[in-house]
Amino acid sequence: MAKKNFLTILYAAILSFACVFIFSKINQRDLTLQLNNHNLTAQTYQINLKENEKLSKFTDELNECSKINNVQVHFQSKKDKNVTYFYGKGNFPIPPMISGSFFSKNDFDSIVNVAVVGQNLSKKLYKPKDQAYLHYGNYYIPVLGVMGDQTHSKLDNQIFIAGGKEIMENLMSNDFLIKIDGRKDFSTKMLKKTFNAASVKKINKQNTFVQSGSWVSNHFVQLMGLVLIIFAMLAAIILWTVAGNKDYREELFSLRDKKRVIFNEWRSFTIYNGIGIIIGTLLGTMIFTLSTYIQLIPFIVIFYLMSSLIFYIIVRKKISKLNIKY
Repeated sequence: MAKKNFLTILYAAILSFACVFIFSKINQRDLTLQLNNHNLTAQTYQINLKENEKLSKFTDELNECSKINNVQVHFQSKKDKNVTYFYGKGNFPIPPMISGSFFSKNDFDSIVNVAVVGQNLSKKLYKPKDQAYLHYGNYYIPVLGVMGDQTHSKLDNQIFIAGGKEIMENLMSNDFLIKIDGRKDFSTKMLKKTFNAASVKKINKQNTFVQSGSWVSNHFVQLMGLVLIIFAMLAAIILWTVAGNKDYREELFSLRDKKRVIFNEWRSFTIYNGIGIIIGTLLGTMIFTLSTYIQLIPFIVIFYLMSSLIFYIIVRKKISKLNIKY
C-alpha cells in the first residue's frame, strides 16, 4: 500500500509538472503572437474614419472621452509597415524592453518626435555621445529605448514614434491604419460615435473555434500535450484499480462493507494525488517562467477534481462487482 501511495504522488507530480511546462510554452506563444502584431492584444479595434482628418483631432477626441482609458493607439503607416506613430492614454500596454525606456505622457505633449525601436535596428542607430538617434527621412529622431525579447518577432524591426503636437497636426488619417487597444472589449457603437468613424471592427475576431488564427490553431501542439496528460491520468487511474484488486478483496474480507472500502480507496487516492499535484506544480513554477497563472490554476484545479471524480466512478464499479465469501 505504501508503495502504491508513493507511486501515486510521483505520477501526479510528473503530470502536474508537465502541465506547468506546457502552460509556460503557451505563455511564450501568446507573447510571440502579440509581439508579431505590434504588441497589440486580441482586444484591438481598427477604426476607419468617415473623413480624412488630422491625427491631432483623433487624439483630442480620445482625451475628451472618459469611457476610453488605459489604451494604446497605433497609427500604422500605409507606406511603411514597420513605422507606427504611437499614442497612449492612461496606463497603456508597454512592450518588453531590452534597454532604455518606453514613452511617457510627456512625450505625447512634446514639440519634437522621439522614438523606440526594435532590437534589429539598434545597430543602425547614430550615437555621437550618450544619446542615440534614428535617421528617418530627413531627420534624426532621439531614441528612448530598444524593444525586444529573447523570442524573436516582427517587433524587432518596428519603429514606434511618439509625435509631438505640431507633428500630429501635419499627419493625415488617410495615410495610416488606426488601431486602438485597451486589453478589454469596447462597445463598437461607442467607438464609432466618439471618433465619427465609418466602421469599427475587432481585428482578431474569430468566427469558429478552429479557424486560422484561433486559439486552437495557434496552440495546437500545446493543446495536444494537455490532451496526452489527461489520457495519462486516466491510464494511471485504471492501473491503480487493476493493481489494487488484491487489496480490495482483503479490505472487503476485513471490513465487510463495500461502501466503506470504496470511500477508503477514494480518500487515499484523492489525498496522495493532491499531494503529488501540489509538489509538481510548485516545482514547475520554480523552474519555468509564466507571465500569468490565469490559465494554469483553473486547469490544475479542474484536473484534480476530474481525476478524483473519475477514480471514484471506476473504483466503485470495480469493487461493486467483487463477490467475497466471508
